Amino acid sequence: MNNTNTAMQKAVVLWLSGVRLADIRTLPQVKTLVERGATVELDSSPITGSQSQYYQVFSGKSPASFGFFDTFIPRNYTVTEENSGRGTTPKLLPDQLRTVGWSVSYEETRPAELANCLRSLIQSATSSPSCLIIKCAMHDTDGAAIDQVLDMARQWVGETGLLALLSDTQPAVVKHFVNLNNFLADMEMIERDEQSGQVNWLNSLAYFAGNGQLMVNLRGRDPQGAVHPQDEYEEVRDSLVKALPNKVRNPQNGETIIERVYRKEELYSGDYLFCAPDLVVLFKPGYAPSARSKEIGFDGAMLTPAAGETALAGVNPSMVSGFLIAAAPSLAERVTEYERAPLMAVVPTLLHALGVEYVDMESSAIATLFSSDYLETHPIRTTSQQQELSEEDEELIIGHLRDLGYV
Repeated sequence: MNNTNTAMQKAVVLWLSGVRLADIRTLPQVKTLVERGATVELDSSPITGSQSQYYQVFSGKSPASFGFFDTFIPRNYTVTEENSGRGTTPKLLPDQLRTVGWSVSYEETRPAELANCLRSLIQSATSSPSCLIIKCAMHDTDGAAIDQVLDMARQWVGETGLLALLSDTQPAVVKHFVNLNNFLADMEMIERDEQSGQVNWLNSLAYFAGNGQLMVNLRGRDPQGAVHPQDEYEEVRDSLVKALPNKVRNPQNGETIIERVYRKEELYSGDYLFCAPDLVVLFKPGYAPSARSKEIGFDGAMLTPAAGETALAGVNPSMVSGFLIAAAPSLAERVTEYERAPLMAVVPTLLHALGVEYVDMESSAIATLFSSDYLETHPIRTTSQQQELSEEDEELIIGHLRDLGYV
C-alpha cells in the first residue's frame, strides 16, 4: 500500500459524541451519507467512560495498552480521578496522518458553534491533502445543525474525498444505581464498625471502586491487605466471579443485576496488567454504579432508584454504543455491517480508507465496509506490529512494580 492515497486529498470527520443513530437516520444529509457509504455500530470495551472511549476512538488501541483502565484510580483506600495512563499516551489519529504528510486541523466545539467551526476550518485549509476533525458533545440532537454541517462537509470533500460521521457513545437510561460495597458488607466481605460505619480493612477481603473495578484487599499491595497472594487471592476472585452474578439481585423483582464479572486477564494483557483491577464488573442494562460506590463509599441501600436519569460511565457497553457512517471512493456503497465493531476499529478503518499505513493497532480495519476492488489493491493488515518498550517505559513500569512491592 502506498503511504497515502494520492487521489483522496480531502477528508472531514465529524465526531458528534452523544448522538443516537436512531435519532438521525431520517435526516436528509444522513440518508444521503448512508446511501453513498458504509455504516457500522461501535461497542466500547469495559470499563465505559468518556475518557476511556475517547482514547479507544482516537488511538486505535485499548486504554489498557498504556495503563489506563478507569478514570477513577483507587490508592490506599481512597480514589483519585485521572485522565491519562501510567505510560506514554499513544499516537492519535491526527498524529498518524501528519506523519505521512497530511495537514490536520482538530477542534472541539459546542453545538451552537458547530457550523461556524467547520466553515472556519474549511476557509483556512490551504494545504493538500487536508483532514478536518471536529469533536462536539451533543446534549440534544439538533437535526438542522447536523444536516447543515454534513452538507457543508460533503460539498468541500467532493466526490473523491472522505466524509465520516462518528459517535463514540450515547446516554443510557438507568433504572437503579448500585452500590456493591453495601452488598459486600452484607456478605461480610467488608467489615464495618457498627457505630462509626468505618471499614476495618484488616478484616475486609474486597471492595468496589470507580466505574466497574472490584479490588481484592491484597497483602503486599494494599496498605492493610487481608488476602494472601497466590491461592487465597485466586480463591477470593473465584468466589466473587461465581457468586455476584447470581447473588446480587433487585429486591423488588428478584432479577439479577450483574451480567458478568471478568478476571483482569480475560480483558487485558500487556505490560500494565499488574495495575489493572483484579476483577471488572459488567452491570446489566439499566444499572450503573452509584456515586458513593465509585469513591469506595456506602449508600443507605444497595439500590437507589434513578428516576429516569441517564449515564455514560460504568454502564453496559451495549447501551452506549456509537456508530460510524463514512463515504469515500475506497468504501462500499449502501453497506451496513450488522456485526458491531469495537471503538478501536475507527482509526484503522479511516486510515485504510485514506490509503495510510498503520501499525501497532489493537484492531484491524473493518473489511466489510470496503469495496472489493479497493481491497484487491489495498489488502487489510490483519496483525498489529508490536513495538518494543523504550528504556523510559521500562523504567516507569519497574518503578510502579517497586512501589507496589513486587520488585
